Amino acid sequence: MLGRLGFAGRLMAIVLFALVALWAIGVGWLFVSESRDEIISALFPLPERVTAIVELLETVQPAERPTALKAVSSDNLHVTLANERPQASPETTRLPLVERFLTLYLSALQPRDVIAIGSRNALPRWRDWHLGDYWRNRKRSVRFAVSMRTGDYVVIEAQGPIGRRLFGLPPGFAVGLLGALIGMAAVIAIAREARPLRALSDAVGRFSGDAASPTIEPAGAPEIRKLIVSVNEMQARITELVRGRTLLLGAISHDLKTYITRLRLRVEQLEDHAQRDKAASDLDEMTKLLEDALVVARGGLASDKRKRTDLRALLSSLIEDRLQCGAGIRADIGEDTILVQGEPVALRRLFTNLIDNALNFAPQCIVRLRREDGAVVTIDDDGPGIPAHAHAAVFEPFVRLETSRSRSTGGSGLGLAIVKQITDAHGARIALSASPQCGLRVTVVFPIAASRA
Repeated sequence: MLGRLGFAGRLMAIVLFALVALWAIGVGWLFVSESRDEIISALFPLPERVTAIVELLETVQPAERPTALKAVSSDNLHVTLANERPQASPETTRLPLVERFLTLYLSALQPRDVIAIGSRNALPRWRDWHLGDYWRNRKRSVRFAVSMRTGDYVVIEAQGPIGRRLFGLPPGFAVGLLGALIGMAAVIAIAREARPLRALSDAVGRFSGDAASPTIEPAGAPEIRKLIVSVNEMQARITELVRGRTLLLGAISHDLKTYITRLRLRVEQLEDHAQRDKAASDLDEMTKLLEDALVVARGGLASDKRKRTDLRALLSSLIEDRLQCGAGIRADIGEDTILVQGEPVALRRLFTNLIDNALNFAPQCIVRLRREDGAVVTIDDDGPGIPAHAHAAVFEPFVRLETSRSRSTGGSGLGLAIVKQITDAHGARIALSASPQCGLRVTVVFPIAASRA
């Protein structure tokens, strides 16, 4: 069970288990250290007082009984003598449970006749109770009588509760209430201390190496503050490393493109047309490879250019372009506008790579768009597909299932790596599976953009 709880939940469970264990130890110690009679005497002192009162009135002379009655009476216990057995009136009723309780614990006086009489007013249902009913009912009186050896009855009227009270409440209830308050305070304190860790976890989950990623404000205990500061510094170093790598690759790409342009000018001067076309094709492939490598290196650093983009309109334009070229592509994208938060250029490159991959390896493909838990795009083809064991590997840079390394048969191996980079940068999910058309199905799920206020 603890495996499903977070840090704060585990600490709260520990506090709860500690309170339960403390309560169990306390109850166990009470029953081990004291006898049953001592416990009952401590919780319900009334039977002992009744026993002492009855024995006292039986030992004193009849002329001294009025003085003894005054001595044993108090604000909560009014004691009188009756010559006859008390009877219940129309406004009162017998209380069998109270009679059994007193008869059971008046062990020193047994056998005696015990009569308990209380008010006939029934307690209201729980839904009809109000906050002040408990304190009003505390003053309700209970009359009970115990027979004497002389035939008379000692009539005792108890006002309020017969057990010991702490601020008008049973001691156990007061202790339980105090424990509950302490437990609540501990839970609140734990939740407050765990808040910085929750914020740190959320920030680390959102971190993507982007310079725009916010830092976490240090808070909480000294160790947690130190951890947050270390994570902030680590994120800053990662961001700087990614930025430096991107700048380096951009500079290399720029310089290489300069040399490629010079080579192209020299290639144009070749007299052999066949060799000139082959050299020009190699230079084009080299330029494309450099551009793809730079896109992979940049990853999700263009988050500042993201905006609300109509995914249906973007897919529609890509599909129309390929239909005009005679490609075997079909669309099922509906008529509803589906907005996502993203960079339009990156999204266009993502779906261009996926659709072109499908058309390169299959004569037909179907593009579908629907709204479920997000914006779900599926691309099905009837090509050879990808083995299940290679679904994760094909997203790695320069990984190709076709091992000839020819650009005409498998590309550079960066297409799906670029797709994975773009989906991760946009908080989307991509998955490969078998298509109902016996080829490959690519599923991309984007979060729906929040509505404008």
